[in-house]
This record gives sequence, C-alpha cells and structure tokens, in this order.
Amino acid sequence: MNRCKICSKDIDPKGPHFILTFNKEAIEDGNKKILKSEEGAKICEECGEEGLPYVLWNLKLIHDADTELNEKMLSIIKSINIIELMKEYGISVEKIGTDNQYLAKCPFHNQESSFLIDADKKEYFCFCEGLKGDVFSFVINYDRDINYKHTTLKQAVDYLMEKLGGSP
Repeated sequence: MNRCKICSKDIDPKGPHFILTFNKEAIEDGNKKILKSEEGAKICEECGEEGLPYVLWNLKLIHDADTELNEKMLSIIKSINIIELMKEYGISVEKIGTDNQYLAKCPFHNQESSFLIDADKKEYFCFCEGLKGDVFSFVINYDRDINYKHTTLKQAVDYLMEKLGGSP
C-alpha cells in the first residue's frame, strides 16, 4: 500500500488519488513531445483537492531540502505587497467590498473582472479556469504563459527578493 507524501495516509491504488509527475518535454515541429516521465509523489485525494500550490508548499515543508530558500519565501510573504506587484506587471486592480480584495482583468485570459486578488492572504484566483496561488506561483505562471519562459521556484524567489531590495 502506498502512503500520501503529505499526510501519510494509506492510498488505495484502485481508489482516487493524485500522482505528481515530472515530464521532460521538447517541442518538435510545433508539437510537444514528452521525452521522459517520472513519478515524483503520490498524494491522497483529500490533500490533492487542496490544489497544486498547497501540495507543492507542503512537500517543500516536509522535505525542506533548502532551508535558505524556505526562509527567503517566508520573508517575502511577510514583506511583499501583492497589489504593488500586480501593478508592476501592468495589472490594474479595483477594490471590491469591505475586505482587502481586488478584481482585475485576468493577465492569463484577458477576461475583464475575472482575476481576484486577496491582499491579506497574498493570493490570487482566476475565475476562468480556477488557477490560484501565491506570489511565487504568479511569477512562475506569468513567465510561462505570458513571457513563454521557464522559471523555477528558486528563480521566482530570487526575482522577488531582488524586487524587495535583496533582504525584506
């Protein structure tokens, strides 16, 4: 029986669960081709339903392979103003309601008022496809979808550290 990499519950291989897989890909003649696929972690249905940012963050905390990176991430989360970051990416926001929430045109889909930003939680949510995350996943997703470049978590952290002056 396999165990969830986050909560350690037993996973029935015949029941619903998630598998985090790493693909090595290349583009050939305009078509994506998977060169290699490797299973990274099995996640139970309950933990997987929380979404990819939750899964990745918890795997990072569990394995904690890079304490310096973890410290930088926590420091950035404490210091960064997500609204100012969005403005630097050219995203105009409009405050809604009494909470510290804002709506914007989704940078990933160009849909008006479909991108919710929670300034207190420092998270975003795209109503178009349910894409959500924190400042790190935003930088990674923006680079991937808008700038067509691959950015790792470490690169996103370094970029945000630089924006905050090197030491928030």
